[in-house]
Amino acid sequence: MKYLVSFDVSSNRRRRSVVKLCLSVGFRVQKSVFESFMDARQLGDFEFEMEKIIDPETDSVRMYPIDAQADTGVRIVGNGKRIENPAFKVL
Repeated sequence: MKYLVSFDVSSNRRRRSVVKLCLSVGFRVQKSVFESFMDARQLGDFEFEMEKIIDPETDSVRMYPIDAQADTGVRIVGNGKRIENPAFKVL
């Protein structure tokens, strides 16, 4: 499943750790927005690792599932490109 991951993290140190974790599972599409392809286990692991990084009193991380129908409706204005599932690329 494709997920849109967005975050608002108040500490620079924690923010760098959040970005590193997000990059390990996905692609940066904006400064604090990532797109990622994760199955249920990977999503659970991601949430577990994220909970170890953030301060739940001041920080927020959201993971929105994007189904195939919603993904085809994505519009990009300005700089950016579609993020396709790398597991399904035809060589």
